Amino acid sequence: MRACGRPYSGDSGIMPGARKRSVVRSTAGLALAGIVAKIVGAFYRIPLTNVLGAEGIGLYQTFFPVYALFLTLTSAGIPTVVGRYVAYADAIGADIPLTRAAAKRTALLLGAAGAVMTIALAYPVASLQSRPDAWKGYLVVAPAVFAVTAASFYKGYFIGKGRMTSNALAQIAEQSVKLAVGLTAACLLANYGVAAAVYGALFAVAVSEIAGLIFMRIAYGKEKNKDINLRTRVDKRLYYDIIKSNLPIVAAALAVPLSGFIDSFLIVRLLAKGGASLAQATSLYGLYSGAVGTVINLPVVISVSLAVAVIPGVSSGVAKGEYVKVNEATGFTLTACLAISVPCFFAFLVFAPDVIGLLYPGFSEDNALAAVEILRFQAINVIAASLVQLLCGMLQALGSGKSAAIYLAVAVLLKTALQALLLPVMGIVAAPLAQLAMYILAAVLAFVRYVELVGKNGQIVKSVSKIALGGVIMSVCIQTVALTVQNRYLRPAVGALVGAAVYLSVLVFTKAFGEEGLRAVLARGKGERND
Repeated sequence: MRACGRPYSGDSGIMPGARKRSVVRSTAGLALAGIVAKIVGAFYRIPLTNVLGAEGIGLYQTFFPVYALFLTLTSAGIPTVVGRYVAYADAIGADIPLTRAAAKRTALLLGAAGAVMTIALAYPVASLQSRPDAWKGYLVVAPAVFAVTAASFYKGYFIGKGRMTSNALAQIAEQSVKLAVGLTAACLLANYGVAAAVYGALFAVAVSEIAGLIFMRIAYGKEKNKDINLRTRVDKRLYYDIIKSNLPIVAAALAVPLSGFIDSFLIVRLLAKGGASLAQATSLYGLYSGAVGTVINLPVVISVSLAVAVIPGVSSGVAKGEYVKVNEATGFTLTACLAISVPCFFAFLVFAPDVIGLLYPGFSEDNALAAVEILRFQAINVIAASLVQLLCGMLQALGSGKSAAIYLAVAVLLKTALQALLLPVMGIVAAPLAQLAMYILAAVLAFVRYVELVGKNGQIVKSVSKIALGGVIMSVCIQTVALTVQNRYLRPAVGALVGAAVYLSVLVFTKAFGEEGLRAVLARGKGERND
């Protein structure tokens, strides 16, 4: 199996020194920093939602599916492709300056094209979303498309090296800048109307991504092995190989943003068809994708971190033909994903009123009740989304990105069809149900392909049953807390402490992770690194 494009002979040069790298440490580091970044992001989104209101956050959210779609087209594959090249080169003891130069040029050109595309399509897309007067928002956010795409090259380099610190710190820096600039701009412009406040928040997105690009460039500049001069001629075959490797990854990553793009105009229209006014439909969409979506995405970020951090180890293991170790390590990662997402599902299910009440005190009674109902329907997607993110990341690392793309595309079609049928009848709760159907289909198909590539792992089945048992026992305990503790602030805190203690005790007592998987991840494999 070919884990990545092999460097050409012109990219030779033996890299001195060797060090042992731990998947656990890099994963934990990236996950921890990702959690911190998401917490900072939540501190931004939550007060921003209270400043803008349900309708304002709904308008704000209409921009992000389009923004995410353009980012996917331009930057989704670059980190994975560059990371696989760098990891492969480390595995065979080589350096690839020509490939890095070609990848950097590709990222810069794609970023510029993405920014131009965002500007050119601003008015047509806004009109499609029934908000033609909001086209200016896309002009505000366009520089961020270039910044993210340009930074994706640097992120890929550090992923390949297994050094996640720079990427993680960049995430924290971006979210911190967004928090400071976004809240300030939204509050100052709120007196000029909802649209002006939303544009101020979007301006913060552009500023934060530019700050992240500067941070990554500085971190990369400290590397001793610099790229060759960008004016140096590079074999065209390198560009072809990079684009060829990039396309299936982009195709796989495109499905979910494309689904969000469809949601940005389909949900509002279908809710209006069911009898809601445009303002009510926009508010409900804002509650679903903005307020509740922010809460749901907090635990999912850990799975994304697991998927990113496992790429170098999987690519290196495939390059060396160590498929048994790849099987054990990826099996453990899947188990860890479930161990994190299952208790979050039960916690959101039980404490939904407390979560919404504490995070969004400015909501009206109707909006708060709607958000609680959406969160309870959406809670199961913590598990489903985490599994899909991780499995598709693994398939890409295993060189099967095309399969992941096909599975996600089919799943998105199912989701869209279900939304068209159910939203006018059931209202906004049909959106998370359709999303769940999408995730289940994609996860099942991706898991079958994963087993075909790395083989069966009996420990996964045993671990899943033990994790499910722990989740059920935990849910009974926290439900007892929810019924007995009356204080709305104390109730979720006590529930979290009791739930965590019970859940972890069950996992330890039943040895949910098994010994083989734990040894596989704790084992350190050889890798080379330039210092």
